[in-house]
Amino acid sequence: MQKCPVCGVRTDGIRRRCPLCGRSLPDAPEGDAAESTGIFPYIPPRKTYDLIFRISTFAAILILLVVHVIHRLYIPHMQIYTILMLGTVCAWIIVNIGARKRKSIAKGILWEAVISMILCLIWDRMTGWHGWSWGYVLPALSALLALNYFIMGIADRRRLSTFAGYFIISLVGTAAVAILYFTGHMTGLYAHFAVISMTVSGILLLSQVVFRGKYFLSELSRWLHL
Repeated sequence: MQKCPVCGVRTDGIRRRCPLCGRSLPDAPEGDAAESTGIFPYIPPRKTYDLIFRISTFAAILILLVVHVIHRLYIPHMQIYTILMLGTVCAWIIVNIGARKRKSIAKGILWEAVISMILCLIWDRMTGWHGWSWGYVLPALSALLALNYFIMGIADRRRLSTFAGYFIISLVGTAAVAILYFTGHMTGLYAHFAVISMTVSGILLLSQVVFRGKYFLSELSRWLHL
């Protein structure tokens, strides 16, 4: 029986680390020597991502094959084939990135937003560059990201400073919207989306400073290295 010198817990068998605090135990086996788990059985980690990757890849290939067959046999003249093919690839990318970043919800949401924005820009460029990616998607994503991290900070106050950091990152999108708006690139309906996005982000920023000033300003100082 081993005893942890840090937390005092006793364990049966021979272990390298304490099952409670994770510290190294005395008389631990050296090198690759097998350890006896005693009353604490070893539970192998579940490789969830591998399963998600295989399922999503199989589903994407199946959809691409079905769409290709339907296109060749029934609708060879319609452009919807290209849209469905690109949509399937985009969905596969988003699903797998979300699965890889699932351990950190806040980081996963940020990655999903960035990748979605990049994919929308590519789509916009490939379909004639009509501007809907930066006119609609960018303002909407920026405002939704800021609102999301603001709400997450309310739901989990223990990680308020972390969510404040992600909130600051989301303001980069709002800054891009402001630059496009004030340089005259946002006109017509795009301008309405830009104003709404900047207003929402501005209100949330003001709320962060007024109601969470201590945490928010300290995180802002850390990000700006002040």
